[in-house]
Amino acid sequence: MNRREFFKAGVAAGGAMALNGLTLGASPIVESTFNFQTRHVIWIMNGNGSRKKEWYESPERFPNFARLVKEGFVYEESHNETVANHCHSWTELITGNRHRTSTPLYPTPLHYVRKAYGDPSTNYWLLSGVSQYRQWRYPTKYSVSRPDYGEDTHPVSLFASNIYSPVMKRNAAQVVADEFREMGLMAREKQKLEQFIDATCKARMWEFNLKHAPGLRDPFAGDALGLALIPHVLKEFKPKMIIYRQVGHDTGHGAGVDFGQQNGYLEYEKVCKTTDEQLGKIIDFVKSDPYFSRNTAIVVRPEFGRDDEINLYGEINHSVGYNQTCRSAEIWWGPDFKVGVDKGLKNRMDLVPSLTTLFNVDATFAIGQVHPEMFKDSVGRFPAYTTWTER
Repeated sequence: MNRREFFKAGVAAGGAMALNGLTLGASPIVESTFNFQTRHVIWIMNGNGSRKKEWYESPERFPNFARLVKEGFVYEESHNETVANHCHSWTELITGNRHRTSTPLYPTPLHYVRKAYGDPSTNYWLLSGVSQYRQWRYPTKYSVSRPDYGEDTHPVSLFASNIYSPVMKRNAAQVVADEFREMGLMAREKQKLEQFIDATCKARMWEFNLKHAPGLRDPFAGDALGLALIPHVLKEFKPKMIIYRQVGHDTGHGAGVDFGQQNGYLEYEKVCKTTDEQLGKIIDFVKSDPYFSRNTAIVVRPEFGRDDEINLYGEINHSVGYNQTCRSAEIWWGPDFKVGVDKGLKNRMDLVPSLTTLFNVDATFAIGQVHPEMFKDSVGRFPAYTTWTER
């Protein structure tokens, strides 16, 4: 019996609950044999299709991603074949399991770790700029508010453009009442959220002061708001985990054959540059903080990439068969990771179990494997990775 089979057997033996015909139980805290220094994780899902050719393979144009690469561990060939469907790719990456529908039926890392530790909802955040965009039409709250997996596992879900505006019409209490329902929040958490919303609105979060400013319309403004919030959430709540989901890269599709409206690649490149600049601010915050600089990990991995080639209409799409679309990079930066590069074929469903392992929690229903190559020797020994093949 291997490690995953052992934990699945343990879950099946006690405290299980039904989930759409599946059997789910508590996420066990693994009996610790690992000496992790990580206490906080930021997963930046620079999503809706961003190819590594920009943010990983062009360090001179995207210097802040290059900073993470220089000091972290990179997997260059993380595979995904469901690239033509935003919802399926999102579901598989966020749960570590095959899609069953276009909404997640399995827990996310946020659910696994919170269920294992039983701590407050505000220790876990899912940040998005907008709730819906183009082909991705399923609000993120589908994977957050899960009555079938217990209210005591829900993280906080925040859609930035639903809240932040120079013409705010709701006070902080109304925002919390409207936007943070069904998240298992206690009264003191709601009060703290109200104070947080009030303070960040007064800070005028929408005034970005960036060299590469985002577009004024959504999803670009919302995406930038979500990134700008990350240091504030860290400082105020010290959460174990933040997952940030971006959607603006999908502007690469452009506006069809009308050259006068929009060149998809140029719009896409603008999003990449804004994201890189805002990533720099997050890195600077973490590195300069006496507390977070010692125990915070940053992970970068989108759902999938985009085509190797820009088409004759200036569009950069995401099609099955292209290397840049189907093979993304993963960057792992933080106190427990070596500096290096792995060029072997990996599976995007490895990311969830690798994330939860940082908290000694088993992602029971993820079918991927923990990445062992990236960890420092001081962390401990992991089972060898079984070479992944497309199937």
